[in-house]
Parts: sequence; C-alpha cells; structure tokens
Amino acid sequence: MFIKSGILNENREYWVYLPTDYDNSKYDYPVFYLLDGQEHFHQVSGLVNHMSRLVQRMPRMIVVGIISTESDRLRDYTPNNMKILPNGGGADKFIQFLQKELIPNINNQFRTNDYKVLFGHSLAGVCVNHIFTTQTNLFNAYFAADPANFVDSTISKNLEHFIATQDTIQSGYFLSVSGDVDSSTIVPNFKLYEFIKSNHSDKLYWDFKFYQNEDHISMTLKAIYDGLESLFPNYKIPTSYLLSFEKGEIINHIEKINNRYKIHIALPEQLINEYAMFFCSKQKYDDALELLKLNLTNYKNPYETYYFIGDAYLMKGEKDKALLNFEKSLEIKEFWDVKEKIKRIKNE
Repeated sequence: MFIKSGILNENREYWVYLPTDYDNSKYDYPVFYLLDGQEHFHQVSGLVNHMSRLVQRMPRMIVVGIISTESDRLRDYTPNNMKILPNGGGADKFIQFLQKELIPNINNQFRTNDYKVLFGHSLAGVCVNHIFTTQTNLFNAYFAADPANFVDSTISKNLEHFIATQDTIQSGYFLSVSGDVDSSTIVPNFKLYEFIKSNHSDKLYWDFKFYQNEDHISMTLKAIYDGLESLFPNYKIPTSYLLSFEKGEIINHIEKINNRYKIHIALPEQLINEYAMFFCSKQKYDDALELLKLNLTNYKNPYETYYFIGDAYLMKGEKDKALLNFEKSLEIKEFWDVKEKIKRIKNE
C-alpha cells in the first residue's frame, strides 16, 4: 500500500497485517507501528499472531510496517544534520508525516482504537527516542532496540533531560541492547539505562533487556517479544480461575485489562467457547452462558457461539432456547451436528 505524502513530498509505502479475526469482529484494535518495516514486518506480524491468539499474552493488534530505503533512513530518523550523517536532519518532518498523514490514514481505513506502539531498531531507534522526547503522547509505548545514539550525542542528552524533568510521563519505554556489538553502541545505551533507573518518574512504565550473546541483528526478535511481554504483564487469564470455575474472576480480569489500557479487550471466540464448555462439564450452565454472551458482543457472525449456547441450554433442559440458538447458528453456517440436534429436538 502507498500513501501520497505532502509533507515528505513522496509516495511512501507501508504494509499492513490484520488480525485473523478482523473480518468477523466488531471491536477496534491497537496498532503496532514498525520503522524499517521491510526488515521487521513478517517476524512481528507472526509474533503478534502467536502471542495474541495462541498463548494469550497480549491483545490482538494491527501491524503497520513503514517501508524505508537507505537514503530515507538517514533523512527521516535523525533530527540533526551532522558530518557523520550529511543527509540527516529530517526526523521532525517524518514525525509530522506520522502524526498528520499516516496515522490518520490508518485510522480511516481500519478499525483502530487509540492505543499505539512504536518500534525502531538501530538508527530507527534514534528516531524512536527523538519522538519519545518531543511527541511523547503520539504513542502509548516506545521500543528502542539497540538505538544508535552514538551518531548524535544530543539524543541521549535530550532523553536524559526529558526523563529527569518530567513527572507526568505516562507512556511506556522499553530499551534493549545487544552484547555482541561495538562498544560505541553498548556504552551510551548502558549509560542511558543507568540514568533512567535512577531518575525516572513513577508514572513512566519502563523496562530494559541486555542480550549478551546476541548481535545487533539477531537481538531484534527477542527484543520485540520481551517488549510486548513487558508491556502486557499479567494479560493472560490465570489457569487457576478456570480450574476453580471462577467465572467472576475471569470477567473481572478482562475488565481490569480494559481499564489499564483504556481499550476494549476481546478474547478469541474459540477460547471463550472452550471456557464455556468447561463450565458446562461441571453443570455451571448459567456461568457458561454469561461467558458466551461476550462473543455475541464482540463478533459479527458467531455461529460457533450460537451452537454452544444451544448446547448449554440443551444440557440445562431448556429445549426451546436450545432450538432457537441452534437455528441461529445454522442460519449463519452449518457447524458440526447442528442439523441433527435441531431435528432431534423437533421430533421429541
């Protein structure tokens, strides 16, 4: 996909990953923006799908990879024109492009909410740090992976000054550093880490990871995984709530996540269905039905959910309600033995 940018005076390419449930859902999604999208898009979209759908460590997200070239990187990711970077100095224009063109364009095209994350590695990490200090509220969380702060000493100085003088920072900041690189990269980032540790505001949620055995390139996937896991701690519903059949705790857990991130969180439809059938196995039919109703709120054509609602009512002995929901399921799509169950109820 391309966007015509009046600010950058060029057509800028970007790639978009949509969650697997996007077409069948009703709710809005957070967005994960990647600088140097051509390098990180596929690994991040796969990782986000894995962490949000299979292991339930984070919400499902839209991923936007902003494509760059070598000349774009030098121009867009550095705030100052320097001898070491003669084509640099365009970072503030690039921020305007993000703020006034790309982000509004993504919001217009897709169902997004207000939660946004920005990732940048190496020189793009410099840009992440610059945006964090100059436009903090543009994103909710910033991931700077092995930022090349050595190219411009003002980056670390501005970041340190910003952190030392601000007591209202509410964005998240995740700094990661590899060990198998030149000391010119490690030393400034470790100094930055020590400074943040001693001077950060209590309102700044931050974390740091050092990958001693990784090089500048191999560290990125670990940094993204650890950053997301740090950003969404305690996201996953504890297994103990399910094993002890604590329906109220499951509902409360979802509400706490909603309140913490100020976004609507929806668990995968299939997961809620599994939870509900687990409750039915212990004759907790009303609890199961309350869980299944979450799917009716979040998804457009929940034929599987209607089927399991029918099953719950059937096990509960309320055949009329069971039949109604089996028929709703069949109207959308034939699923498992729904026709047989409808026929059986009508013949009884």
